[in-house]
Amino acid sequence: MKNKNTSKFISSLIYAALGLVLIVYPTLIGETICWMLAGAAAAMGAVYLIGYAMSKGSAQSDESSNGLATGIVLLLLAVFIVIKSEFVISIIPFVLGFMITVKGGVGVQSAINLKRFGYGSFKGSLIAAVLVMIFGIVMMMNPFSTVKILFTMIGIGLLTSGIVDIAANIMMTREMKKFKDD
Repeated sequence: MKNKNTSKFISSLIYAALGLVLIVYPTLIGETICWMLAGAAAAMGAVYLIGYAMSKGSAQSDESSNGLATGIVLLLLAVFIVIKSEFVISIIPFVLGFMITVKGGVGVQSAINLKRFGYGSFKGSLIAAVLVMIFGIVMMMNPFSTVKILFTMIGIGLLTSGIVDIAANIMMTREMKKFKDD
């Protein structure tokens, strides 16, 4: 039981620490993801280049063997990801913002259809859909700050979760100790 409580306490501390890091450095997770993507692209590029270099002459000229080109493109992609990490990070909320804007547009169409079919309570749906569209457009217009806000919110959630878990573990341990003593 003591080992289980210790592991819960440690995992809660990790959550809280990770949350605090994300609150203080919200772009750190995005940069880490970029470094991981760049590393994976570079590793794959190296594998393709090594495979090409190790293949025999006839295999190198085979039309289906594009290891040299694929390797070079993957290595260039890795360099691009490292150099333009802010751009890569900003693509995520831009794409999500576009999807949200489209979803809001579909909602506007649905609200208009409700009005056309004679439903009287279409205004709430219309207002909600327009707000969704505005949110999506804001995400597309300023994606990098959206990422910062997103990661900060994730950090707040992790920190809160960790603190609440630590408090719950402490209270549960005290209650279990009282129960054993009785």
